[in-house]
Amino acid sequence: MPHYLEFDGMSVEKAIETACKDLKISKDNLKYDIVSYGSSGIFGLVGVKKARVKVAAYDLKTTDTDNKENKKTEDISVEPKQDKRADEKIISKSVDTGLEALNKIVNTICDDAIINVSMEENNLFFDVESETPSVIIGKKGQTLDAIQYLLEKIINKNNDGKLNIKVDVGGYLNKRHEKLIKLAEKIAEKSKAKGKPMSLGQMNANERKIIHLYLKKDNEVKTHSVGEGFMKKLVIYPRKKGRAVHSGKKL
Repeated sequence: MPHYLEFDGMSVEKAIETACKDLKISKDNLKYDIVSYGSSGIFGLVGVKKARVKVAAYDLKTTDTDNKENKKTEDISVEPKQDKRADEKIISKSVDTGLEALNKIVNTICDDAIINVSMEENNLFFDVESETPSVIIGKKGQTLDAIQYLLEKIINKNNDGKLNIKVDVGGYLNKRHEKLIKLAEKIAEKSKAKGKPMSLGQMNANERKIIHLYLKKDNEVKTHSVGEGFMKKLVIYPRKKGRAVHSGKKL
């Protein structure tokens, strides 16, 4: 049975170049299908989508040496080797870019903001201090969500080593995290008691991730996102009783 490898690029041509380079094969010998032509988004910043091509591995010319290389390429989870110095340069540039952009955004909303930056593994945190935090947070955190979304796009626009960007104001994210956990517990119990799906309404990707991960340990329910775009509904489904015990694995 053939297996397939997928390659991304800012255009189909770039994706093909990446495939040829990684697999050490000429373009003439590469057999591929175009998965996506990509999109330039708005001003090349928001909504940018990379082009993607799919290559059938059995179509590749292989030698004993190539086979060893291809085995490494077959496993999508294998990360390319990165120079530590390059990582430091990426982080330094990301911090500078993020601070410049965030300062411009926040200064249009309030005049007293102070921004602190910290780094933990692949997570880049921007903590905003202000005497008027509610103005930056907005109703139900919508303004803060929009700021974080834009900042992530700006920082990762030309950054191949994608960073997780977090923007917080006065510890709001921790408070919201606790509220989401309590809400998830409450709705999950209702779903189990009534034996039917229950919706938590529309949420952004970060909120959905918090609930997905938290309820993963509950074998009596499962979660699913419904909808398109940035905001999606999160639905909790009760599992059928026979299935909960099926897997003794700890999730």
